[in-house]
Amino acid sequence: MALFLRDEDVRQCVTMDAMIEAIESMQRHYGVGKGFNLTRRKIIANTGLLAVMGGGLFDQGLLGVKTYTVVKGQYSFQISLYDADTGKLLLYTQANRLGQLRTGATTGVAVKYMANPGAATVGIVGTGGQAPTQLEAVSKMRNVTKVKAYSRTAERRDAFAKAMTDSLGLEVNAADTNEDAVRDSDLVICIAATMEPVVQGEWIKPGSTVIGAGPTTWRAREVDDDTLALADKIFVDSIDQAAIEAGDLTGAVDKGLVQWSQLHELRHVVCGTVKGRDNEGQVVYAKLMGTGVADVAAAKLAYDAAKAHGLGTEMDW
Repeated sequence: MALFLRDEDVRQCVTMDAMIEAIESMQRHYGVGKGFNLTRRKIIANTGLLAVMGGGLFDQGLLGVKTYTVVKGQYSFQISLYDADTGKLLLYTQANRLGQLRTGATTGVAVKYMANPGAATVGIVGTGGQAPTQLEAVSKMRNVTKVKAYSRTAERRDAFAKAMTDSLGLEVNAADTNEDAVRDSDLVICIAATMEPVVQGEWIKPGSTVIGAGPTTWRAREVDDDTLALADKIFVDSIDQAAIEAGDLTGAVDKGLVQWSQLHELRHVVCGTVKGRDNEGQVVYAKLMGTGVADVAAAKLAYDAAKAHGLGTEMDW
């Protein structure tokens, strides 16, 4: 029997705490060779695109694939989870909500291992659908006392600030400019749909951790070259994927500002091979694009949680 879930089922049974735990565990096992990531591939048509990514969690006997379409700016995500021993479909789920949780949790795990323990002020650039779970995850990793949120539309940033203040109990204020959001922030999160840099190196204070979790295309840049030159350590969730999706890094490599050999992967920080930072004064940058192996871990969490709560529809397959 295969289980079918809708976004509303996921919303009812999957929490951010559980997702952070699942993503951290996945990164730890993946870091010691117990997982596989299938780099995202895109089929681009005149009217939209289809993306495919996947992975395996060998210690759990799981394989999975995520597909999604983008047509006229509208996203539709799905994940299929399989039993690696039998080849049977275990789960087919809508993954819009699951993706929001997974994306936020990945940032949360990065912050846990890379940010200074006393990091308390967050600057977030971008207030769209992915932004709430970014703040939720970060607030679980550090004692956040102040958030400055910026988006290009004043009404949206004001509404976001109020909604996050109400839902998370944090002091969230709308910033007038992206510079205002970034300056004096211990943690900087870029989650904007932007093609041009929204963070400049001259705005970043010593000891900051900067997370780029927005667009996944070689044409898009979230941070400028000065940010990358300033960074003492640079992390990604997949070097192979960064080479085709991280416009900030591919451009810097082409200019000779950064070498691919300088980069480390998040999984190696979590499993203890690499330190997230060596001292409190370092600037750390992480480009997190989202990986198929993380989607497999997220799908397994949703499968177990839905089963425990009696949610979803079971069908012969």
